[in-house]
Amino acid sequence: MRLRAQCGMFFIAMALVCCLKSSLLPAVSARVDPDRVAFDKSKSPGVSELQTRFDHETNSVHKAKLFEKLSDEQLAEVRHASQASDYNAVGTIMEKYRDNARAAVAALKKEHPNAEHQINGYKQLQIHIRRAIRDLKETVLLAPDEYKPPLQLVERDLALIDDELLQSLFPSPPQTASPPDNPPMTNNATPANSQAQPASAVAPSGSALEQTPGGRAQAAPAGSAESNTSTTPNSDSTSQQTAPSSVEGSQERSDMNIQNCILTAVVTCGIALSTCGELKAQFEQKDYLSPMESDKIRDAETTNDRLKLLVTFADDRLKKFQYELQHPSANRHGEMLNGLMNGYVGCLDDAADLMQLGIEKQENIRSGVDLINTKAKEFLEVLNKIATDKVDIDIYKDNLDDAIEGTKDAITDSDKAKKSVAPPPVRRKS
Repeated sequence: MRLRAQCGMFFIAMALVCCLKSSLLPAVSARVDPDRVAFDKSKSPGVSELQTRFDHETNSVHKAKLFEKLSDEQLAEVRHASQASDYNAVGTIMEKYRDNARAAVAALKKEHPNAEHQINGYKQLQIHIRRAIRDLKETVLLAPDEYKPPLQLVERDLALIDDELLQSLFPSPPQTASPPDNPPMTNNATPANSQAQPASAVAPSGSALEQTPGGRAQAAPAGSAESNTSTTPNSDSTSQQTAPSSVEGSQERSDMNIQNCILTAVVTCGIALSTCGELKAQFEQKDYLSPMESDKIRDAETTNDRLKLLVTFADDRLKKFQYELQHPSANRHGEMLNGLMNGYVGCLDDAADLMQLGIEKQENIRSGVDLINTKAKEFLEVLNKIATDKVDIDIYKDNLDDAIEGTKDAITDSDKAKKSVAPPPVRRKS
């Protein structure tokens, strides 16, 4: 009965793993493939234009930002070519993606060798490359055998780049010399556990194993085994007495094995739960948004509402940045300044991307576009004043330059959007 109960617990644990996989992975996969990266040549920006900008960009932070946009377009083309079974195009695009990834990482490490000073750039690159590796693995599984070797080489190269970024983000602690476990021995000293044992302690004189001259146990001849049985007349009775105990011991070992299997299944459930939870959080919440802000954006009913929320969050980070400049914190001044500026850029970039998506879907986002255009001009004045004052500018100069460029792009995009945004509905007169 106990064996049946333990087996039942094991199958229940495995069922929990299956349920967990089926419930969480669809949410992650749905988030991985957003609408804004869907392949549409008529609406997406030209890959060649982005590639040209990427090749000529000298600022490592801007180069990393361009790599994110370019990689989205390249991965969209890979999915489109894979659906058309054009694996030659898949290999060519992924090789170019790998070269771009190497260039972006090399530029970032050269200009910012310490990842702590530009942690957001390193992290975003790592996330994009990890996503490309996952997509490429799925493509390799579907590709014919003759196309798999080059794709697997690209997958291996991207895995090495991913490991390099993880090593930069989480460097190994310096190793300190540890004292030797055993003190040096003199000629007259011998360890306590290496004292010579008598021959009878190693192998009794009538046992089935005898000590060879080289020091290894060797099976005794058949004659010695016979003599051993002849000199022990009570061996049969002894084996009969020990038989029940051996059966009990085997039963206990079987119970322990079943308990270990159940424990392993429970631990697997816990690991799967934590891993899927981390993946879900990674794709559902931006690192520069608080959980409450993410909930507000997710619960907003229209694109206009989401645009207004993102602009409000960007304004909040810029004001907090100004306050931190005037009232520097004691121990996290530089970290807070860079984090707030990165958060401002992230919110404004997301608003610009959402605006373009609303235009492609022909939604009425005129009020959101007007808000972005108005507030972005105000933001640009504040950023230019910060650049002119140069208060502790060496700490956040790169992020400030990135913010100024992103704000100018938002103004340009919103000016264009005003001309192409869908007009409001006309109410007919009855």
